Amino acid sequence: MLKSEVIVSIATQDLFNQPRTFYLVSILELWQRFSYYGLQSILVLYFVWQLELTQADAFRLFSTYVALAFGFISVGRWLGEQVIGIRRSLLLGSLVMMSGYVLLVFSSHQNGLIYPGLATIAVGHGLFKTIPASLLSDTYNRTRFTLYHILACFGSIISILLTPWIAHHYDWNIAFSLGVFGLFLVIIHLIFGKHYLNNHGSLADQQPVPLKIILLVTVIIAVAIIFSTFLLHNQAIAPWILAVLFIANILFYWKQLVRLEPVMRQRIGVIFILLAMVFVFFVLYLQIPTSLNFFAINHVSHQVFGISFLPEQFQVLNPIWIIITAPMLAALYNRLGSYLPIPHKLAIGMVLCSASFLVLPWAAAFSDSSGFISANWLILSYALHSIGHLSISALGLIVVNRMVPSELKNFITSIWFFTFAAAALTAGKIAAQTIAPLNSDSPYISLALYSEWFMKIGIFTAVIAVLMVISAPLIHRMMQNNQR
Repeated sequence: MLKSEVIVSIATQDLFNQPRTFYLVSILELWQRFSYYGLQSILVLYFVWQLELTQADAFRLFSTYVALAFGFISVGRWLGEQVIGIRRSLLLGSLVMMSGYVLLVFSSHQNGLIYPGLATIAVGHGLFKTIPASLLSDTYNRTRFTLYHILACFGSIISILLTPWIAHHYDWNIAFSLGVFGLFLVIIHLIFGKHYLNNHGSLADQQPVPLKIILLVTVIIAVAIIFSTFLLHNQAIAPWILAVLFIANILFYWKQLVRLEPVMRQRIGVIFILLAMVFVFFVLYLQIPTSLNFFAINHVSHQVFGISFLPEQFQVLNPIWIIITAPMLAALYNRLGSYLPIPHKLAIGMVLCSASFLVLPWAAAFSDSSGFISANWLILSYALHSIGHLSISALGLIVVNRMVPSELKNFITSIWFFTFAAAALTAGKIAAQTIAPLNSDSPYISLALYSEWFMKIGIFTAVIAVLMVISAPLIHRMMQNNQR
């Protein structure tokens, strides 16, 4: 019988009594998030206000960039684990990402450097993203990742508050330079703290890298950047490329899939159901820098407790709520134990994500004469969304890892990140539906449109949540059978 997976309460973890590897890896993740989420907080606004794209075009460009950033994770993981080693992949990914931010800093708002810069960041993100967690899992129990994620969230908080403020009061290029600064600190910590990672990594880390491998990796990265730049200029092609890669993955593993026993095939089917749930969640999550960001600009009071904020800074509510609620949620799940298995937690998370959008049309009924609502409604929406985030993002991957056969781990991992990439492309299309007609100057028309689409998103997510509630007992039984 499988014991219910729980997140250990933060109260049981001593922040000052962890392995030094933990501190190094947490700092690396903190500063990488500082760079990534600072850029994410202003990127769509930059497209609209500086590059003078329409909101619809800005949403599509941003979603393509995010899809590339997550789509390349599978390639980056393969290079790190099988070719150059995950420690080298960390450093290489940091250098590539920093190069992309440098291109943005010196772009002078010209597409000739903006698009290659974003492409370079996306490729570097693919090389870097899964490595810190992989290193941490070597020495640190999975159920104690709560502290790691909370510490990493501080990087997001600092950058989301600081980056829009610098862009607003000084210059966009100076705001982009914060990304360079964050990755410079990652590289410095890697150089001076590399001895803490000597006993960790993959087999490839223990062997020297031949010159031909260095040249091969260089060519792969260069081709990936050129290819990504092309897709950023031709966004309509991105979904087709993603579909081809998805089908190619299935065909590559087809022999292993058809040889599975009936029970294993059933588990793979359940995993794809869970991936569909993760797809929905990530579509909702990417409304934060897109439709929810512009909703805050156009229809949310910019004052909280008498303090004025830039509307794009409201994105900081997501990591703030994660830090506040993660220890409480961990303690609650720890107390409930086997009374609340993981699939039921996933279903609850989806219910909360649905509620986070449904409260916004309700809030519209209390708007003032200018079509603005109190910031408290947005704070509530982010609170519900963030608790749902905690219940879905990490726990979903735990379920997948529990159920997938060992010989198909790489296949499912690739599909997992392709799911994120597909969700990013879908999120841009949905966000574009909230844009008011160009000839409309009435704030009520815009508010009504936001309310309509947030209601649709909330209802659709509620349907998914109901299906999750119904299927949770079945998934739980299958997880238990997998442990026998």
